[in-house]
Amino acid sequence: MDTPHPSTTNSAGSSIALGDRYVAELNAQITGSNGEGKSARTRAKLKRAAVDCLTENDLSNLTISAVTGKAKVAAGTFYLHFAGIRELAIEVFSEFAAVDIAPAIPEGNEFDDLFSRMKATFLEIVGAFRRRRKLFRSLFQMRRQDQEANEVWLRLTAQWADVLSEIAMKHTKRPVPAAFDRFVGHATSAFADEIMTRIYVDEIFGSAFPEDPNNDGHVAELLAFTRHRMLFGNDPDPALLNATSPLRPVGTL
Repeated sequence: MDTPHPSTTNSAGSSIALGDRYVAELNAQITGSNGEGKSARTRAKLKRAAVDCLTENDLSNLTISAVTGKAKVAAGTFYLHFAGIRELAIEVFSEFAAVDIAPAIPEGNEFDDLFSRMKATFLEIVGAFRRRRKLFRSLFQMRRQDQEANEVWLRLTAQWADVLSEIAMKHTKRPVPAAFDRFVGHATSAFADEIMTRIYVDEIFGSAFPEDPNNDGHVAELLAFTRHRMLFGNDPDPALLNATSPLRPVGTL
């Protein structure tokens, strides 16, 4: 998941965590804190209601009646803003992805401890995914089912892949396969997507594992370790790694 987004702050100046930024933006629009008129505030209410619906239920339960009920907006008013529920869902998908899905980019001019930098970013990403797991599940479902949603996602991931490939080639000091520069960024992004989907959507380790915040660090470390290996062809300093896995008791093989 991958051009970093600048830290977002609320009106009090405190940082807003990844995963909560889009909701904060919608809340600000609803209150008209940036001078939004009535129409813009109503549109924001509908989008915020859609986020709430997708957080509580799956995509099949996103209906006009559910959205307008939460937003306390008449059904007729809904159609002044959106042609239908799909158009609302696509807009929410696109805006949430742009604000609350960030890449773990190893940044820096020198080949220093890029692993720890990536792990810190992945830790924030994993925490956001855990806290808003139902919403992410709905968005991933939408991406699989709707061509336009998938195209939004492909445009984002293509941008991230270009950045990652450029970094990989900058630091590569060894022979690499043909087209490595074109493929490596896509490969690292795809791996992170697949792992996150398996753990938090498909629940490959069971439902309790993704709910436990103590596991965030283990998932973030795995993703950072793998990205380091794929981009740079070597592993980070072993001293930077945790010694045990939550899925394997100490002393087992």
